[in-house]
Amino acid sequence: MAGPQVRNNTQMPNIYDALVQVIADHWKAHDSQYPKKIILTPAQFDSLGEYRRIGRLALNDDKAVDGTKFLGVPLEQDPGTPGLLIATDGSEIAIAAQ
Repeated sequence: MAGPQVRNNTQMPNIYDALVQVIADHWKAHDSQYPKKIILTPAQFDSLGEYRRIGRLALNDDKAVDGTKFLGVPLEQDPGTPGLLIATDGSEIAIAAQ
């Protein structure tokens, strides 16, 4: 039987945690202003939806996940993106996630 998996601190975060961090960093850098949008690959978008769905199930919340926004920030999909947050000033910030 395999033992529990230990998370290596150098491992990239999952998409949910990565987005929470990049949005929090944006708020700190831009006086609590919201980013313009987040652009995800279809795979990142699907992964985010799954993390959100699992979180809702854990809380016994059967409401559908709003796939148009994350923490109030509009979401878009683009297969040609590496995964980006578009800051309030228009700059692009890469989203480092698995």
